[in-house]
Amino acid sequence: MHPILFSFGPVEIRVYGVLTALAFLTAIYLASMLAKKRGYSPDVILDLGLVVIISSVIGARSLYVMVWWKYFAAHPVEVFKVWEGGLVFYGGLIGAFIGGILWIKHKKLPVLDIADMCVPFVALAHAIGRIGCYFNGCCYGAVTEHWGVIFPAIGDNLKHYPTQIYESILNFLNFVVLILFFRNKKRMTGDVLFLYALNYGVIRMVIEIFRGDPERGTVLFMSVSQFISVFIIAIGVGGLVYTRMRKKKAA
Repeated sequence: MHPILFSFGPVEIRVYGVLTALAFLTAIYLASMLAKKRGYSPDVILDLGLVVIISSVIGARSLYVMVWWKYFAAHPVEVFKVWEGGLVFYGGLIGAFIGGILWIKHKKLPVLDIADMCVPFVALAHAIGRIGCYFNGCCYGAVTEHWGVIFPAIGDNLKHYPTQIYESILNFLNFVVLILFFRNKKRMTGDVLFLYALNYGVIRMVIEIFRGDPERGTVLFMSVSQFISVFIIAIGVGGLVYTRMRKKKAA
């Protein structure tokens, strides 16, 4: 792996940070272009993007710190070193949605319509970000005797499932499905958002089976991410049912 892209003396530019920034910028740019085609000012997405970046980083780091609370309680300064990794996607997703919804409501814009435009690019950004995880050597898979990758950062010299790449590919496929579904004239407002929740919840449930890093934490017999996935899937299914019931009622 190559976690450090290049350095200037004590200053290191890490691949993880560069790809995370690229993921955010790509998603914001593409979403703003789509918003413009749908009659919104691109500034709406640009402003929303800034809110989402801040709230997602806070959420992602907060969940990571909660999982590893004993360590960070003894090393509080480490909480702020987000450029070294240690961001939990679900924490970022929850933080982004809370921050984003509050901002959209504050601007008195349609929440579900804006969300439908943005979530395909959330999937794309996630696909890019997981490549950063691969180079950083985090979010790795369990040990395997079959085809796998040796991650030097682990230090065990054993092959592990490259789950970062698996998830990157699945997220990219999710992006393609969502953007195609967005163009479906028969879809209802909110459908893309809820389909994203359903798809990613399933993706994460499966990927977690092959994960091997302790950062996941556990709740009952599941990892923290699997536990959250159950609720994400339920939201996705419930939302899709709701949009159809709303259409039937309107008819």
